[in-house]
Amino acid sequence: MRKRVETGIAGIDKMLYGGIPEGNDVVVAGGPGSGKTLFSMEFLYRNAKQGEIGIFISLEEDTSMIIENATNAFTDLSDLKQLIDNKKLVVYGTDKTGMYMQREAQTSSYTFGKFVTAIESLIETYNATRVVIDSVSLIKLLIRDPFEYRTVSMNLVSVLRRFNVTSLLTMEIEAPDREKLVFLPEFFVYDGIFVMYSGEAEAGNRVPSIEIVKMRGSAHSYATVPYEITPSGINIMLLNERKL
Repeated sequence: MRKRVETGIAGIDKMLYGGIPEGNDVVVAGGPGSGKTLFSMEFLYRNAKQGEIGIFISLEEDTSMIIENATNAFTDLSDLKQLIDNKKLVVYGTDKTGMYMQREAQTSSYTFGKFVTAIESLIETYNATRVVIDSVSLIKLLIRDPFEYRTVSMNLVSVLRRFNVTSLLTMEIEAPDREKLVFLPEFFVYDGIFVMYSGEAEAGNRVPSIEIVKMRGSAHSYATVPYEITPSGINIMLLNERKL
């Protein structure tokens, strides 16, 4: 049986019956503002607390903004900045990744090839066991050719698997409601899928919820449960655990 990697987000680990199988690459999909980035950052934070070095690679925000947003949202995680300063949690924003994201005529494969190579180098440099990439949707936006996009995605997954890192990759979905979820072709490249929804309650207020759609190599709950973003982290509200 493969080792389980706890996310450190208690409700999710219960829904996974212990955690993510080690080495799996998992998509965290959701609409804008659903908390994908914060969810992924907390995963790295909780694992860094256990001695597992993680790397947060952003294709959308610079390093200082990522750190500022995380520390402002998770004010109770007082040692988050210290873990970052001590390189137990490495943040690599667009001020560092931007050089790999330039799209030039007839050179996009080479450019993204350098990006995948850079990730490989970072994993080796920091001896990382956890990786977050935020967000792979930008790669799809910049690569219009479906075959080329799939090739880059598979190369990225190949690197992550070769190093046996457990990874989260955030992805934007157009419809934030469960009833409108469309399974994108790239979903099937990855080992697991978490979807963060922004449903509407009867009173008209949006109540976010999360579902584990897929997790290769593991049984898991199929319940869709509400969550909230609190100063101490993501709170998964398991209202009726016997249904998990």
